Amino acid sequence: MTEMKSTSAVSPDTADSPDDSTIRDLRLPGALVRTALSSEQTLMSWIRTALSLFTFGFSITQFFFFLDQSAGGMGLAGGPRRLGIALILMGIMSLAFATLEHIRRILGMKKEGLPDNFKYKVPIGSAFSILAIGIVAFVTVLMKWHL
Repeated sequence: MTEMKSTSAVSPDTADSPDDSTIRDLRLPGALVRTALSSEQTLMSWIRTALSLFTFGFSITQFFFFLDQSAGGMGLAGGPRRLGIALILMGIMSLAFATLEHIRRILGMKKEGLPDNFKYKVPIGSAFSILAIGIVAFVTVLMKWHL
């Protein structure tokens, strides 16, 4: 019978390799960047959702305004106007909260070691631009400025 040699847990190849803490230190920035990119993707989804809410709410108010005008101004557009305002407000609130949450998350990751060369200004700039569009749509509907 042949005897099986027991292999040691530490081979000469791994004797010079870095320990677990060094490997963990090298993996952390990569994980933080992946998490930050995932957070950006989530913010962009919220931007798309908010823009849909703005568009739908604004379209409802405009459609029923023109329907009311064609019916001779009988005041039929009260309920749909309130629905449109609520949708626009929902879009504004959701986008504002999502943007603030994204900023808070990125700043927290910066403290944990997110590399300084990670730029996140484009999604936040896009969010604030779309938020401005939503606020303009809200003011337009609220002041009854019709196109």
